[in-house]
Amino acid sequence: MIGAGWRGAARRRLEREVFDLLVVGGGATGAAIARDAATRGLQVALCERGDFASQTSSQSSKLIHGGLRYLQQGDFHLVFESLAERRRLLETAPHLCRPREFLYPAYARHFPTPTLLRLGVGLYDALALWRPPVHSRRLASREVYRLAPWLRSAGLLGGQQYVDCQTDDARLVLENVLDAMTSGAVVVSYVEVQPDHRRSGSFRVARAMDRDLGDRFEIRARLLVNATGPFCDSFSGGPPKLRPTLGVHLVVDGDRLPTFGRAVVVHSPRDGRLVFVLPAGRRTIIGTTETDWPGSRGRPPQPEDQTRAYRRDVDYLLETVNHAFPPAGLHPSDVISTFAGLRPLIDPGLASHAATSREHAIWSDARGWLHVAGGKLTTMRSMAEEVVDRAIEMLRDRGLEGALRPCQTRARPLPGAGKASPASLDLAPDIAAHLNQTYGARVDQVSALVATDTSLGRRLDPELPQIAAELLFAIRSDLACEVEDVLRRRVPLALFSRTHGLDVAEETADLLARERGWSEQRRAYSLLQYRTAISASRLWRSDDVGGVGNRRSS
Repeated sequence: MIGAGWRGAARRRLEREVFDLLVVGGGATGAAIARDAATRGLQVALCERGDFASQTSSQSSKLIHGGLRYLQQGDFHLVFESLAERRRLLETAPHLCRPREFLYPAYARHFPTPTLLRLGVGLYDALALWRPPVHSRRLASREVYRLAPWLRSAGLLGGQQYVDCQTDDARLVLENVLDAMTSGAVVVSYVEVQPDHRRSGSFRVARAMDRDLGDRFEIRARLLVNATGPFCDSFSGGPPKLRPTLGVHLVVDGDRLPTFGRAVVVHSPRDGRLVFVLPAGRRTIIGTTETDWPGSRGRPPQPEDQTRAYRRDVDYLLETVNHAFPPAGLHPSDVISTFAGLRPLIDPGLASHAATSREHAIWSDARGWLHVAGGKLTTMRSMAEEVVDRAIEMLRDRGLEGALRPCQTRARPLPGAGKASPASLDLAPDIAAHLNQTYGARVDQVSALVATDTSLGRRLDPELPQIAAELLFAIRSDLACEVEDVLRRRVPLALFSRTHGLDVAEETADLLARERGWSEQRRAYSLLQYRTAISASRLWRSDDVGGVGNRRSS
C-alpha cells in the first residue's frame, strides 16, 4: 500500500527536483499524459488543484465507446480512433472496460429509420475492424419489446442490438495516476499551479500554492503542459479556444426504471437529442444534456465556479425517459442524485453543438507552453501519446539529451489488470462481484483488510455492495485526501446512496483524521466541504420550474 503519507513525500520532491514536464491538471488527459511521459523515461510532475478527476472526468456518462452518433456528423476518424482505444482498454484494463449490450429502438416517423440504424451499426462494426466486442444484430419489434418491455410500443418498428463498454471514469483516471507514480512521476493533488512563470536558464519556474497546507512554493520544469480541460482558456490567458457545454445526468432507482441489464438509447421528444439509459447495479443512470455553459458568452469558466444540474435539465431528462418508458412515470422525487460536468469542446465558431467536434487540439504559445483541450474519455490515452510526442520535440529543442523509450501505453496494463488472488472471505455475491469489478487485480489488498478486521466487511449502505474496507483503502492506497474524495470518487455513495453517504461521512472523516494526523478543526473542515458539495448537488430542487436553457440538438 502507498500509505497516507504519500502526499508529504511528493510535495517535498516537487520543491527539490527539476522536471522535464510539469503537467497541470489531473483529469483524464493530464493523468494519461503523466503516465505516458513517465513510462518513456521523462522526469514528470503532475499537479491537480483539487482531487484527481474531480471535475469533468468523473462526471461523464461512464462509457468507453466509439460514439455511434458521431457517424451522423461524418466524424469517421474520431469513431475509428475511439474504437481502437476501446479495444486497447479491453486488453489493458478489462476490469474497467466492461462490455455491455446496447439496445437502440427505431420508431415510425422518427430518426433513425431501421434501415439507417442497421447501416450505421454495420459501419460502426466495420470501423472497429469487427473485433470484440461486436456481436450486433438486427431486432424485430417483438424482440425489442421482449428485451425492454417498458419501452413505448406505439410505432415501434424494431431496433438494433450492439455492444459498447461501461467504465468507472474516476477510477480509470486514478489508475493512470497510480501507474504514473509507479513509473517515477511525482503526482500531487490539491496543488494549484499559477498561470505565470519566469525563466531560470533552460528551465521555467512556476509558482504554486498548496491548498492543503496553505503555503506557496515554486516548481522547476523545462516544459509546462496545460491539461486543465474546460478551464484551459482561463489558465492559458490567451484567445478563447473552447465552447464549454454542460452535461447533466440523473441517478434513479433501478426498480423505478429497469433496464434489465442493458443500456438503452432513446431520443428526446422535444429536440431529438440522443439520451442513454444505463444500468448501474441497483441504480439507473440517465443522461446526458448539452447546454451552453451560462458564462460562455463572457469569461471562461473557472474551477471554483459551481457546476451543477438545474431544474430545467432534470425536467428535460425526465420528460425524455417518461416518453420512452411510459410505465415509469418518473417524478422529480424519484431522482436520487444528479451529477454535472463541463465538456471542453473545441469551438469551431459554429452555432450548433452538432457541429462542435469531440476531436482534440494541441498547440503551443509564445511563452513556450504546450496546451491540449477537447477529446473524449475514451481517447485519453491516444491524446496523451500525441501530446508527449509533441512535448519531446519541444524538449529536444530546449536541450534535453539522452535516449527515451518509445510509447509504452498502447499495451501496458493498468494497475488493476491481471488475475486477482483475493483472500477467501465469506462475502455476499454482489459484494464480491463489486470488489472484483472495481479493483481488478488489486482486490487482494482490499480483501486483506477484511481478513485482518472482519468488521470492515460490513455494507456501508443496505442497498449497495460497497463495504467499510474500501474507505480505508481509499485513504491508504487510492490517494484520497478529503471526505469528498472518498465518498464521491473512490466509494461513490454520493451518487448511488439515497443518503448520499452523509451517514458514513463522520466515520470517513475519523479515518482520515487518524491516518493523516488531522486536528479536530481540520477534520471538521473536510466534513463541512463534503456536506456543502452534497447540498449544491440538490440545489436544482429549489430552482424555478420550467426555466428555459440554451439547449441545442447535438
